[in-house]
Amino acid sequence: MEKTLKIPLSELRTVRLVCNRADCGGVAEMPTDRLDGLTGAVSCPSCGHALMPRTIGSISGLKALGMTLKSLAGEPGFSVEFVLSAPVGHPDV
Repeated sequence: MEKTLKIPLSELRTVRLVCNRADCGGVAEMPTDRLDGLTGAVSCPSCGHALMPRTIGSISGLKALGMTLKSLAGEPGFSVEFVLSAPVGHPDV
């Protein structure tokens, strides 16, 4: 059995980046409505490691995500939901 949580796009307020370097785990959070204006690199506040080194063309992946989220939020013919699933009894449920 599985529990499902549906989150409308309009409810997504923050993107959280977690550093995966060994012995770090630092976190950087950004408001989703400001991602499309992102300039420069995003670095881990704990160790300084670049959290978004890749680009799509000349645009960072986070900026592209922000542009896409804004574009989808403005569509009148449909709405977007993110669906999270976890087995019942999972510690996060």
